[in-house]
Amino acid sequence: MKKIAACFACMLFLFPVFSQSAAVMSDILEKEQASYGDFSYLVAAEAGREATLPEAFDWCTQFESFPGSSTLDSAITAKTVSFFLMSNYDLPGGLMWSAMRNARYAWKELKANGFWKQGMDPDHILSGRELIQALNRFADMFPEARLRDLHRDDGEEQ
Repeated sequence: MKKIAACFACMLFLFPVFSQSAAVMSDILEKEQASYGDFSYLVAAEAGREATLPEAFDWCTQFESFPGSSTLDSAITAKTVSFFLMSNYDLPGGLMWSAMRNARYAWKELKANGFWKQGMDPDHILSGRELIQALNRFADMFPEARLRDLHRDDGEEQ
């Protein structure tokens, strides 16, 4: 009985810490169109960073993997997610990816590996559920992949 009470007390202390994260995740899951902010939040959370959507977006833009026209609320596509993942998790690719290093070939690489379902268009706008499923699939398919470090010229993390 004491163990159950202790576990319950721990849950009461931990719940406020995770409640914001859970609320954001629920919001993302419900979206018909996931955004760059949603994607950035999920990447930042996976990297262990505590950030709001705007803070996470600002941090992810430093990787220089989003198109110049992207905004926090812009809808995110399969090829944009592919490019970010291929570029910033240092995934090996084929000849065309190595030569061109663009979003279309990143998408083709991941699709060839079975990451994206057959018939999916590279410009498909992901729903929140699809985005979360894609990032979970990424973690399952590439368990050794780690997000590259962002460093300034002076060697400090940005």
